[in-house]
Amino acid sequence: MIEIRFCKDKAELDAYGRVVAYVFANNDPSDVESEIASMLPEWTTCAFVDGRLVSTMGTLPFTVRLNGAPVAMGGVTAVGTLPERRRQGLLRRVMTEGLGTMRERGQSCAILWASMGAIYQRFGYGLASTQVSYRFDPRFAQLAFDAPVSGSVTMEPKDEAMPTIKQVYVQAATPRNLYIHRSSVLWELSTMRPRTKGDTTHVAIYRDASGEARGYLVYHTREEHHAEPGPNQVMTVRDFVSLDIDAWRGLWDFIRRHDLVGRVEMQGCIGEDDPAPDLLLEPRVLNRGTADAIWLRVVDVEKALPQRPYGGRGELFFAIDGDDVCPWNNGSFLLETDGTTTSVTRTGHAPDITLNPNALASLIAGSRTATHLARAGCLEGVESALRTADRLFHTEYPPHTPDSF
Repeated sequence: MIEIRFCKDKAELDAYGRVVAYVFANNDPSDVESEIASMLPEWTTCAFVDGRLVSTMGTLPFTVRLNGAPVAMGGVTAVGTLPERRRQGLLRRVMTEGLGTMRERGQSCAILWASMGAIYQRFGYGLASTQVSYRFDPRFAQLAFDAPVSGSVTMEPKDEAMPTIKQVYVQAATPRNLYIHRSSVLWELSTMRPRTKGDTTHVAIYRDASGEARGYLVYHTREEHHAEPGPNQVMTVRDFVSLDIDAWRGLWDFIRRHDLVGRVEMQGCIGEDDPAPDLLLEPRVLNRGTADAIWLRVVDVEKALPQRPYGGRGELFFAIDGDDVCPWNNGSFLLETDGTTTSVTRTGHAPDITLNPNALASLIAGSRTATHLARAGCLEGVESALRTADRLFHTEYPPHTPDSF
């Protein structure tokens, strides 16, 4: 007998944790326990076969900025199935049930970090953002032009720094796109989490000439022995937040003042619009890389699209086709907006553009324009409608989510 439901008690939640630990090869019991401690049973969706839990999915209740507007989303995590029960359709049933529950809770979109993009594209998820990585020797990461910085950076103990950096993060996140409202749990389990058990998490804050905090770093350092001469420390930057270019320059200079650091690693904490490639004397030293980051799934088209601001006044007839997981999304719609207030209604009018849920996810997040999607064969539409969609779905900032979950 197969049941698709949430965990009912602590024993089932412990079984959930064991499945997740096995699927993701996490052999640290304390690590698993800390994650399970923050998960409520009703946030889970699981498959039970003859009473045994074999497939899992968690849904964290997030508020996420979508082109600057707060939107309730489900943060999908801990998706996995024991190998002896794979290829039997259990994950599809779990995902379908979970997305239906999100719709009932008013979570109009779902987001996740994908262990494999191939798993989630078949469930209607589209690429919503990328993550940028740097790996560089700070000795060679000087800026092309010196500019005076009015403020200074000081290190502060984590507990003392938290109230300040939380406020800076809120200021930075408010106008952004795909930034998550950080709960205390998310701060602890993501941003401030030690690299390994027992490691120290360092915080450095930039304050301007008036003493106002305008940026901060969260980072770790460690020794890494190697045969070559030179600095042998590694600095891993977990969070890099600046409210202006002075703060950015001050924090960058602070990183470069670590004379015993031979390598700086930054991954996920910076977005596509980070200015380092524009400001460095030799940008190649960054060894800049990009990879897929957040995948998004529109759970309820009629509720999701009106929740984000648009690039101006306009209207667009569009159709969603091929959504077999959230079939209520299929059909033709009219989007009407003045840029701030938007309505989406069903219509019998012929669509100007037609797309599947995967392309819609990339479009609503601002990850891809309608014209780009059409050129890639992921969307069909007349040229005038593509130009309209490009203008309407414009975002002030490129999508970026600096938190893992």
